[in-house]
Amino acid sequence: MTPTDWQALTYFTPAEFKAPDKMGYEFMVWLDGVREQAGVSMKITSSYRSPSYNASVGGAKNSAHTDDPCDSVDIGKEPTPADPNWNHARFKILRAALNGGCVRIGFYPNGSLHIDRTEDRRPAPRLWNAVDNKASDT
Repeated sequence: MTPTDWQALTYFTPAEFKAPDKMGYEFMVWLDGVREQAGVSMKITSSYRSPSYNASVGGAKNSAHTDDPCDSVDIGKEPTPADPNWNHARFKILRAALNGGCVRIGFYPNGSLHIDRTEDRRPAPRLWNAVDNKASDT
């Protein structure tokens, strides 16, 4: 994404991403729409990862996070007093992603969500839970 591309978004800024220039434009426009529909904030905890960094954190060998451009994010906790475990917000994000056509979704033991739009390059549909399945099995 170029600096001009980021101006097309309503809800995300480059500062929320470790490598904002590596994010896919169409994916980011889609993700901005997911955030609009969900009506909740999203804390991006992972986006593009270099292959070496991905390996160091135990990411899948063919991780969507290593694609350039990257069409993958992990969304972490945004607890509030009314939703301390962020179950309500997580459900809204998941529903909006599904409504937007996402068919590759994962859940991490810490409650984070993985969503990507790489169904044209990876097995889909996929719904995985890292408690049951290692990321490398997806």
